[in-house]
Amino acid sequence: MGSKTKEVVSLAFSNGDSLATISLGNETETSIVLTPTRMESLVNAIEEVRRRKPKGLVLRSPTLKSFCVGADISVIQGVTDPKTGVALARQGQEAYNLLEDLPCTTVVAISGPCVGGGCELALACDYRIGADSQHTTIGLPETKLGILPGFGGTYRLPRLVGLAAALDVILAGKVLRTKQALRIGLVDRVVAESELYDIASEVALGTKLITRPKGSILRRVTSSTRLGRLITEKAASKSLRKQTKGCYPAPEKALSRCVEGLSLDRQSALALESRDLGDLIVTPECKSLVHVFYLTEHSKALAKSSKLDHKSVHGMVIGAGTMGAGIAGLLAQKCKSVIVKDTALTSLQRGKEHLRKIITKRRNLSSFERATILNKIDWLQYNSETVKRSDIVIEAVFENMELKKSIFQGLASQVSSKCILASNTSSLSVSEMASSISNPERFIGMHFFNPVERMPLVELIYGEQTSEETIHKTAALSVALGKFPIIVKDVPGFLVNRILIPYLNEAVYLLEQGYSVTEIDSAALAFGMPMGPIRLLDEVGLDVAAHVSEIMIQGYGERMAVPPFAKTLMESGRLGKKNKKGFYDYSSREPLVWEGLTENLGLSETAAPTNRDEQYIQERLIFHLVNEAMKCLYEGVAGSDIENAEKQIDLGMVMGIGFPPFRGGVMHYAHQLGLEKVRQRLHEFADHYGVRYVPWEEPGASASNGR
Repeated sequence: MGSKTKEVVSLAFSNGDSLATISLGNETETSIVLTPTRMESLVNAIEEVRRRKPKGLVLRSPTLKSFCVGADISVIQGVTDPKTGVALARQGQEAYNLLEDLPCTTVVAISGPCVGGGCELALACDYRIGADSQHTTIGLPETKLGILPGFGGTYRLPRLVGLAAALDVILAGKVLRTKQALRIGLVDRVVAESELYDIASEVALGTKLITRPKGSILRRVTSSTRLGRLITEKAASKSLRKQTKGCYPAPEKALSRCVEGLSLDRQSALALESRDLGDLIVTPECKSLVHVFYLTEHSKALAKSSKLDHKSVHGMVIGAGTMGAGIAGLLAQKCKSVIVKDTALTSLQRGKEHLRKIITKRRNLSSFERATILNKIDWLQYNSETVKRSDIVIEAVFENMELKKSIFQGLASQVSSKCILASNTSSLSVSEMASSISNPERFIGMHFFNPVERMPLVELIYGEQTSEETIHKTAALSVALGKFPIIVKDVPGFLVNRILIPYLNEAVYLLEQGYSVTEIDSAALAFGMPMGPIRLLDEVGLDVAAHVSEIMIQGYGERMAVPPFAKTLMESGRLGKKNKKGFYDYSSREPLVWEGLTENLGLSETAAPTNRDEQYIQERLIFHLVNEAMKCLYEGVAGSDIENAEKQIDLGMVMGIGFPPFRGGVMHYAHQLGLEKVRQRLHEFADHYGVRYVPWEEPGASASNGR
């Protein structure tokens, strides 16, 4: 954080003392955090403004890159007593009340992130002026940390933008770009960065006026009438239950505070807000979500070891399928230029159209930005001289080793010796692919997850000869693309799929033993997984699942064996969701379990299981994730440093397979549950079901094999 002298705000007067300016930090700070020291300094500055009675006040950041990222997350992590949480909330509320009650015109000039407590600071001002820049954002992401806005956000935002718009931001923890914020009334004006401080000063002095629209009749009715608030609350509550399944208490609390706050005076509303923050800040869900936040920060820090300038990178993608087109779209948003190469003209046309649809759905982009992204991409069927300038080539073709090796052999002679060659493989050996080219130290696996535009994880798989420079540059590019990279060793299944496969396999064993698809998937959903394992097999594709299963059995032997249900369905023409026929039928609006499943898989003679308890099914499924994660940990698959490896495993499971964030990741969950308890249960299962349940071995020499 730096010394406490860096955590103070500065106050200056100009225009004959008619204009006061509060700067939230100094130019040496890259991130403005609301520490207790800074909050105390802010209160002192506001008190001085009140004493000297200027005509206007401007609050600004020390630089155009960072306004305020809110409260210190480490403070949230350390709170164990609700009373401490209440006191922290009241400190912020009292400071912002002082600001709101100033008799002069108050204007906040926003450039850079303005989130959490920073956004609540802005809400306490009369006007909000935002810079028109990509790095300027504003919002209230507190629910993503398991708490609610506690410095007055649930009271002030509904009054400013209306209840429905406020709930849309607060319940989902949204952070908006300035033009999005302008549309809902969260900011009053969007201006060029170069004009930001001048215009903010003019508004504060009254030489430039801002008129706010009244808002629609619907907004006024849903916010200002009891019936309107009731209808809005009921609709939001129904949507929340569907999304959170009751596993996340913070959005429910935030909903109540926003609705009730509109009918209460400030003191009463803020008292309830601080009380709820105190209750939430000590919950296991909050601690787990804060843990996940730190996992993402750890992943983003991987980019700091490389000075890669992504804006000067020329990228190339081989393969114009769904994955290839998606990767090209990511590169085009951040890099200088992109080539997509495919031998089939029809594939190029489909890929181009697929990407156009993805970009069109990006409502946070202007029409000019969408056009710029699409215009950066050249779609090539044949070789071109432009290929030579590529800094990174990402191959995204079908999972066939000989095909991939052939592609890279041809590429190696066309691009420079320093060009990074990456394969978007999900299962094939990176070391074997690298052996087919010169300079194998520049080769790496870069496993994106489907759909590329939504899944936040990238597995970076290093081969036997991959250089540290290649790893660092690829990690930096991944972060620039908005992804969270994890760095893993080249083993069958890598990290995410290796841990996932035993979980999926066990679902098939449960099915074989007489449990229904509904029982299995419902148990996983109740645990907090985004979908059940049987449904996930359909999403992956039964042909892909059967192929990966063969690779895993070759790599790990009998413990990865599974009843061949996926292969059986595949051979009968059922490939999963891709052709609307798998374990489920997808021909209707809601997927339904295929009526012919029992007969097709020969399950009609299966005896009914004696234990149908939901927790029992969950343990059969989830403890496989824990067991394989522990094996990966001690085999160095995620690195030899145990603490960092645990972080990578947790991030991989949360971002890669949707392991419930409110449980903090598979390792975090296992530690909370107790590793010995899990081991004992695995031994019991092994006695009944065999080798696939044999628990991990204690730490040994194998843990030193990873990077």
